[in-house]
Amino acid sequence: MYQTFTGNTRRPRQVNLSGRQPANPFAASTSSPSAGPQSAIASAQQDRINRQQQRERLQATARIQRVWRGHSARRKTFSTWRKIWDELEEQDSARQSGQDGAYGSAEESLRQLTRLLLFYNPREDGKRITWYGMRQMATAETGGCEGGPWPEAYLKLGRACITALRVRKEADREMDKVLLMVLAFAARKTQLSETDAVAYYETLTALKDVSVEALRNALLAPLQNSSEAYVGLAVLLSRPLDLEMLSLLRSAVDSLALSNALSSVKEQRVANTSRSGLWLLGNIIYLAGDAKSSEACTSTIAHLLGSLADDVEFESVPIDLDNIAFDRDVLTKISSGLPLNTFLHEPISSLINQESIRNLLVRHSSNGATSNGVASTQLLARYALTLLRCFPRRADDIRMWLYLGPTRARSSDLPATQYFWNAAKSGSTFSTVWQNSRTVLPLIKTSTPSAEMRDDWTVILVFLELYTFLLKIMDDEEFVGSGRRPSAIPLAEVADLVTFLKNLGFVLYFNAADLNNTDNASASRDAGTLNLSRHFGSNTAAQERAKVMIDSKPLIIAGLAGLTIDYLKGLVTGLLRAIYERDSRRHFLPADHWLMTNRFNMESFIPGVVAEEESRHQVQEQDDEDKDALDSDDEDIFDPNAQRTRGLASAQRSQEVRARAQRKASRKRYLESVAPRLEILQNMPFFMPFTTRVEIFRQFVNLDQEKRRNGYTDPDLWRQSVMFQPSHSGMPPRNILARHHAKIRRKNEFSDAFEQFYDLGAGLKEPIQITFVDEFDIPEAGIDGGGVTKEFLTSVISQAFDPDNENIPEKFFVENEKHLLHPNPTALEDLKAKWQAMGFKNNHAAIKNEVKNLLQQYEFLGRIIGKCLYEGILVDVSFAGFFLKKWALTGGSNQATLESGYRANINDLRELDEGLYKGLLSLKTSPAEDIEQLGLTFTVDDIVGTDGQNKVVERELIPNGANTAVTGENRLIYLNRMSWYRLQGQSAAQTNAFLKGLGSVIQPSWLNMFNQSELQTLIGGSGAQIDVADLRRNTLYGGVYALGDDGQEHDCVKLFWRVMHGLPDADRRAVLKFVTSTPRGPLLGFGVLSPRFSIRDSGQDEGRFPTTSTCVNLLKLPMYRSEGVLREKLLAAVNSGAGFDLS
Repeated sequence: MYQTFTGNTRRPRQVNLSGRQPANPFAASTSSPSAGPQSAIASAQQDRINRQQQRERLQATARIQRVWRGHSARRKTFSTWRKIWDELEEQDSARQSGQDGAYGSAEESLRQLTRLLLFYNPREDGKRITWYGMRQMATAETGGCEGGPWPEAYLKLGRACITALRVRKEADREMDKVLLMVLAFAARKTQLSETDAVAYYETLTALKDVSVEALRNALLAPLQNSSEAYVGLAVLLSRPLDLEMLSLLRSAVDSLALSNALSSVKEQRVANTSRSGLWLLGNIIYLAGDAKSSEACTSTIAHLLGSLADDVEFESVPIDLDNIAFDRDVLTKISSGLPLNTFLHEPISSLINQESIRNLLVRHSSNGATSNGVASTQLLARYALTLLRCFPRRADDIRMWLYLGPTRARSSDLPATQYFWNAAKSGSTFSTVWQNSRTVLPLIKTSTPSAEMRDDWTVILVFLELYTFLLKIMDDEEFVGSGRRPSAIPLAEVADLVTFLKNLGFVLYFNAADLNNTDNASASRDAGTLNLSRHFGSNTAAQERAKVMIDSKPLIIAGLAGLTIDYLKGLVTGLLRAIYERDSRRHFLPADHWLMTNRFNMESFIPGVVAEEESRHQVQEQDDEDKDALDSDDEDIFDPNAQRTRGLASAQRSQEVRARAQRKASRKRYLESVAPRLEILQNMPFFMPFTTRVEIFRQFVNLDQEKRRNGYTDPDLWRQSVMFQPSHSGMPPRNILARHHAKIRRKNEFSDAFEQFYDLGAGLKEPIQITFVDEFDIPEAGIDGGGVTKEFLTSVISQAFDPDNENIPEKFFVENEKHLLHPNPTALEDLKAKWQAMGFKNNHAAIKNEVKNLLQQYEFLGRIIGKCLYEGILVDVSFAGFFLKKWALTGGSNQATLESGYRANINDLRELDEGLYKGLLSLKTSPAEDIEQLGLTFTVDDIVGTDGQNKVVERELIPNGANTAVTGENRLIYLNRMSWYRLQGQSAAQTNAFLKGLGSVIQPSWLNMFNQSELQTLIGGSGAQIDVADLRRNTLYGGVYALGDDGQEHDCVKLFWRVMHGLPDADRRAVLKFVTSTPRGPLLGFGVLSPRFSIRDSGQDEGRFPTTSTCVNLLKLPMYRSEGVLREKLLAAVNSGAGFDLS
């Protein structure tokens, strides 16, 4: 018995984890840590692992044995079955010796096929499957092999043939030929599923060195009774194929049936990526050949083009790689902005064909068109829009061909523009937009557009495209319908079109947040004074909203593939501005027709716009990061030679540039959402009165001045603040101020200003100090309190912009017949000719440096004009309207750069060269048969050189223009290209340099708020009659003429105002120019004239003439006692053109 003190005789359980039995069970454990519980646990785990491995080895052994026994048994079984099958075939063959080889019955044939498929191995049984196939072909001729189990049997037979063709190691022409024959036979007897069809055509297109005829039959076989086969073929066509196989497919496949099959399936089943869609598009166009103009093919091509419009560079220079290598080395590494190779470029470029495009839109005056005819017209119209979307550089050619219409037009056919205008205005969509702008948003944003809505939008967009082109070639007389030439749209109906475009354009910009799917639209628009920091600061929610906006894609219009809301914005903006420009010349609409002030809270409009502009600067820095890369890429648009040099090496760079452009466009969409008022002002400024826009412009300038000058807009306070600030960018304060000071010699104002102030760049915005010196470098008396700066600026402008000034070596600007200025179009060529006459070659470094210096001078002139606008200084210089239009269209959103930017047209040519304008107008209206007799080609002659060493240089307007005659069909292109060259291309470098300088001082988007005539008013003042009462209210008096405590004017001052009231407006302007150097008053009244108009006495001698200090707008008026004497002396002084020398 076991004794314990507990009274329990049961021995307690002993637990020992050490692995050893202690001598004394009650003794304390003396084992080492290595022999303790951890060792026992590890030992137990290892034993368990060993047992598991042993079981796995046993199981693996059993599995291997089982598999091998099964394999061995199957081989024996298959071998037995093969013997049985072969014996049956031999017996049957012997029994039917001399016959055609057919089986005795369909049932016997089916049983043999079933036996064959039980053991079929494509590597061993290829000959058996062909033997059976040939016998079954003979059996089928006897009938009875249709329906029931046979379609499935034929499908299995075809799969067996496909596997045999796939596993073959080397070509066996006879064997392959028979296999293809059997495969074609089986395919004709069954319907392939999409998966089977893909495998079918995948196998066939991979075959090499086979019978062409047999392969062609096999390719055609499944297409006869299976639409899914076409889907499978389409899936195959969405991959790169070699040209030899494509040629074979082209001879075998019915492209119309393929297109019909594609139209009945979802695109995702065929091409679910841009890469596969691109191959499908190129292959289908290639296979279609001349049949691509059919309705079915056009529908398929239009849909594919539209889906690829934003992802493929259709006008890129082709890369010279075969299809397989191009897909592997280029397309697999690029996600968007896909380029084309030489194969893809050829068929896709063939879509831009004059004859096919001219016959796209067949239109009749009859209203009895069938529904099928209308649907066909809608389809072709959408296709035309897609071409315009995908080929922007050929847009004008496409528009012109659409405008010209069918090559065999009938007398009953309406002009294209009139036909589509009638169709557009009769639609419900046009009426809805025209009636009320508040109904436009749900119309555009609907996610389930009806068929009628899609048709309406299609017609509207085609009309807008055609009318956009027509305005470029239509002169004002034709537009208003004067003479024998009727207008494309009756002038009375232009108002309806403008109302439609206004309502549509307003919603596109003002409701951009809703259209871009943001959630803060109403709050940002309804606030009186916006605080947009929440959209640009560190607020997490705002950042998330911005990220969602940047990652989002633009809205699609009415479900029309490729036609985005950005495209519609550019189209509407460009057309509306073009009509507004014409109305600015001819005034055919009421003055208030363009306004939309009823949609705004005008009390809060100006503060809201200013707040939006302030917040916009915080995103502008991100835009500047991409600016250089984007600008360099954009140059290729107008430089065909640069485009030709691009190839495989630039594909990656093109992808990066496109990605930056997309990020910039996304940021712009976000800005549109949070700054709707600003977007409207920059794109459709005519919605607001001119005076309101001028106030906004001045507030923008004041805001910029406060930002740049640390809050000190007064020049003296700014200089003082600079002196007490620490060094900026390592430059001491004194050096900063010294850079803004210059010594200017009389008669050398421009050259001295350029030399000393060019390096300032945008720093010219800050106050500058001028010291005039004589020929001995002795400073003139006076302190620059602002007046000397004004005199300096006006002197530089009067010198540099005077074409006949002898103090400058270059003629920067030239005058037209109305003495309006524009950049000298031959300035660069004249400079090159001058140096070439001295023996220098065109590419010499000296010539390049001189050209660079000349362009820098143009840039500096732009800064000087910008400085005058920035400081509110009026200058007496008048620019040509077409040149000012380039200022107005430099900024803004430019949703479609080639549409809403400056577009040269024949009416602008009138301001450049009246003779050329009349000649082109005559060419446009001449009978077609008379044009060829003129012997014109697509070339233009420039006269370049100076000092009597002129030479004629011939330039081509289009590639191979010297060998392209101007005919009745292409004369519109000639007019368009000639207008572009004279107005834009010839002086592009000079104009761009000037606008670059102007934009460095004045934000380009600010200028976008004004048209050309309004910009001229900003530069030189209002053209309205001089308001003497307003001038009198805002005049300061000094000396004896200073107002006393009673507020009464001096008697001589009263005489002066009496004389001014009695003068005609021309003389009033002469007096104003005599005092202020400009004959026009400020638009907002003389209260904003800086410095103020001032009068002080200059003695009591009535024999003296009045004098002026134009730098401070000061009139020095002797104390005349007679009104007649004052009038006589004043007009004499004014008409003499003198100033200080009469004192």
